Amino acid sequence: MSQPVAIVPPEAVTPAWITAALAAGGVNARVAGLVMESVGTGQLGETRRFHLEYAGTPPPDAPKSVVGKFPSANATAAETGRSMGFYRSEVMFYREAAAKAGIHVPRTYVAEIDAANDFVLLFEDLAPARPGDQMRGCSVDEARRALSEAARLHAAYWNDLELMKQPWLYVPEGAQGFYTTELIESSWDYFKRTYDGMLSAEVTDVCERYVRHHAHWNRPRPLPKCYSHCDFRPDNMLFHPAGGRVAIVDWQTSNFLGTGMDTAYFLGGAFDRETRRKHERSLLAGYHEALCAHGVQDYSFDHAMADYRHYSFAVLAVAIAATVIVKRTERGDRLFAHMITGGAHQAIDNHALDTLGA
Repeated sequence: MSQPVAIVPPEAVTPAWITAALAAGGVNARVAGLVMESVGTGQLGETRRFHLEYAGTPPPDAPKSVVGKFPSANATAAETGRSMGFYRSEVMFYREAAAKAGIHVPRTYVAEIDAANDFVLLFEDLAPARPGDQMRGCSVDEARRALSEAARLHAAYWNDLELMKQPWLYVPEGAQGFYTTELIESSWDYFKRTYDGMLSAEVTDVCERYVRHHAHWNRPRPLPKCYSHCDFRPDNMLFHPAGGRVAIVDWQTSNFLGTGMDTAYFLGGAFDRETRRKHERSLLAGYHEALCAHGVQDYSFDHAMADYRHYSFAVLAVAIAATVIVKRTERGDRLFAHMITGGAHQAIDNHALDTLGA
């Protein structure tokens, strides 16, 4: 990318701005008009699709549409994105890590962020690929393809000590970044007051035990570690109707932590409980085989399962804390309950509660 492009909110995007943005990404074409539409249901950011009209005949690489991402219009969500480093994490992934990662992501035309953590991202539009739906889940084949992408990412930065030294990269001291024990405890208190009766007694008991032992669970973990998406779920994936590789988007919470995070987080909510039980081990075996095929060594399947078991609780932290740090929506409420329930069942079925203590 060449000259910095001005950071603007979606309503300030003009044909001239898109023209400059495309030029920064290597496309020389003058945009004469655009039509904007909202995309997705992001909790921390605003996403828009821009349908483009060009002056004259555009070059072959000029896109018919592009997708832009911006800070949330909700003050609470935007402050969370800025203060917790979520916006910076995503921009820096596209600027510094995406090329080597090998994972399927959209082409990036613009990735700008300023000292105040305001940002703008502009991507190629991967339509007709459509985002998944956490509430609907995904098919076993879709899950297998998604885990194939995870294996590429994890293998590319497996125990990458040089990457860990980069000042832009968040390397949590504990098992999971961002979510301190103090935040988890206060968020769980808020959740119980606000969402009374939303969870079953069984799931509530799992949450109580997890929150009570969070400091122990979140203790530092030894190598291996890898670059992880940390919100690896269907909502943040684009599936093409013809099949093929799954594109992974929304890298706001990406960081470098213990192995097992993305696989556990994904499978805990991708299926209903019985489907997960039936296919869980074979899907993880496929992921592990792909990981080894991409060059990872000295990492047994038993080790991968132990990591998976540990991180089955990570989704609880994310969903419980989200109730206080992102904008509240009806779908968000249902989504968080769905995620917590799936993670709790996953922890029970994989005997993860035994690792927490009494």
